[in-house]
Amino acid sequence: VHSLTQMCEGGIYDHLGGGFARYSTDAAWLVPHFEKMLYDNAQLLDSLTLVWADTQKPLFVERARETAEWVLREMAVDGGAFAASLDADSEGEEGRFYVWTEAEIDAALGDDAALLKRAYDIRAEGNWEEKNILNRLHRPSLTPKEEEALNGLRKRLLAVREARVRPGRDDKVLADWNGLMIAALTEAGLVFGEPRWIDAAARAYDFVRGMEANGHLHHAKRNGILKGLGLLDDYATLGQIGRAH
Repeated sequence: VHSLTQMCEGGIYDHLGGGFARYSTDAAWLVPHFEKMLYDNAQLLDSLTLVWADTQKPLFVERARETAEWVLREMAVDGGAFAASLDADSEGEEGRFYVWTEAEIDAALGDDAALLKRAYDIRAEGNWEEKNILNRLHRPSLTPKEEEALNGLRKRLLAVREARVRPGRDDKVLADWNGLMIAALTEAGLVFGEPRWIDAAARAYDFVRGMEANGHLHHAKRNGILKGLGLLDDYATLGQIGRAH
């Protein structure tokens, strides 16, 4: 529970767009390697669902919902399956898409910037290499009204971020990674009452089931081309889909 909380509050989590970066480069979960992987997010979505069922901690359901919505919004490819990853770099710089200077926050939010800066540890000198990674590791004390106001501020800042040059996307479909996400979305959709997630999982499952030739499942598909015979991981992750209750 402690580790999952740190990941949910730290910079390894994308507090604007949802989803988790590949891993953290420090002990506090502040600084991520900014690449986002399908398989990591599938396993974290699964963990959030399972741990929420035991703890009922609101943070976990919030991150589960945000992560699932990010997957549907940014990782879906034509045909309904999910892309493998988003790059860490844009414009030749790691993390450029995700980090902020205080001046950029002020320009985007004007007089409303103070609340977001307090909530997400935004500093004039930056909290990482003279830039700021949004995080809530310092556990700011905010009122329910302030938390509600933050929702609007995040949406405004996300709209500004959307105008930046986006990181590249590896849009190949991997059977095993899709199997993990199909299972996670199905379970989360059942637990949190989100039929859209279940429908998305079903579409992805149909896509992967179609990655067959001559009676054999294949490991990868991109631009209509199948690559590599299915491996043990492909069959194992697709097989676990049936565990959803």
